Amino acid sequence: MNIGKRIRNLRESKKLKATELARNAFISQPYLSDIEKGKTQPSIDTLKAICSALEISIGDFFGDLSELSPHTIQLMNDAKKLTNEEVKLLGAFIATFVKDRE
Repeated sequence: MNIGKRIRNLRESKKLKATELARNAFISQPYLSDIEKGKTQPSIDTLKAICSALEISIGDFFGDLSELSPHTIQLMNDAKKLTNEEVKLLGAFIATFVKDRE
């Protein structure tokens, strides 16, 4: 998930200007701009403040699965049924694919 892009999309969907969101989240507008552009990542406390200013919970912020493909969502749902050991093995298996692509 691109956190900055998600913040910008939520801000725009609520018809907030960047200056308004920054003021309501108690951060500077240039800092918010850097976050939205992906130049920096917000701390957890900053993200909580941004979510509060957007009137959403952290869970709502990360809960939007619309960016994920149906196959990825199915994998996530299937992974919830696995034991911790099986999840670790699956993670290692996936990591080999990712490493081979790099």
